[in-house]
Amino acid sequence: MKHKLAIAYRIYPLISKSPAIHSDDKYKLSELCIASFARALEGIDYKLWAILDKCPPEYKELFNKYFTNIEFVEMSGVGNRETFRKQMDILQNQDFSEYIYFAEDDYFYLPNAMQKMMDFMKSDAKPHFLTTYDHLDYYIAEIHKHKKTEVEFEGQKWRSENGTCMTFLTTKSVLKKTRKVFITYAYRNFDTSLWIALTKLRAYNPIDYIKPSLQGMDWFKSYCKLWLYTPYFPFIPKYKLYAPVPSLSTHLEKYFLAPNIDWQEEFKKIELKD
Repeated sequence: MKHKLAIAYRIYPLISKSPAIHSDDKYKLSELCIASFARALEGIDYKLWAILDKCPPEYKELFNKYFTNIEFVEMSGVGNRETFRKQMDILQNQDFSEYIYFAEDDYFYLPNAMQKMMDFMKSDAKPHFLTTYDHLDYYIAEIHKHKKTEVEFEGQKWRSENGTCMTFLTTKSVLKKTRKVFITYAYRNFDTSLWIALTKLRAYNPIDYIKPSLQGMDWFKSYCKLWLYTPYFPFIPKYKLYAPVPSLSTHLEKYFLAPNIDWQEEFKKIELKD
């Protein structure tokens, strides 16, 4: 039986940061990402909500080229944080699947990525959250240097982490329990801060705050926001987040491509539909 998955995919028609490919053409960048995601969903019974944040009509046509079971949600340029709030509302209230995926528009996926994600999500490891992205920060940022657990499942390694971005897999029941934390993102909390509140890795010892803070002001701010937005986090359950090693996708910011994969070569393997 196929895995069932509900997906909310949010997209904005302007370039943000520094993409590793199509850095001056968001439409081409979007098609590359969407085509890779459609390929990654092969074998999955999905329903997709495309959240179009002030996108021109050709973006709706683009989704229709690659996906079948799809609904469109048009927004008026409200931005990153409000479209994330919309994702939560859609995924929490839908009845298609208990398994839910938050997707952003600047990720490139490898084949079978979602099949591997869903297989591991339903395994005895019982993760609460999964990311497809082996973030470069895991290797270079002091804040991510903590005790880690590795699990190998059906040929894919997974490693426990204390944070990721805002593209991830979870369940409706877990989202219901953690919504209070996630909603802080809509109020300008950092993703780093809310994930540490949930995973509780490198969260308590004030000495552990010093080295990350010396690496940059954003890391210092992350700890400030941890206590500002979620001062109650010591009293909520600890949640398990895993990332794949090697990566099953990459964020397309050119300075933070997932390591140990020739992404330029992977980009070439995607055949875009006419």
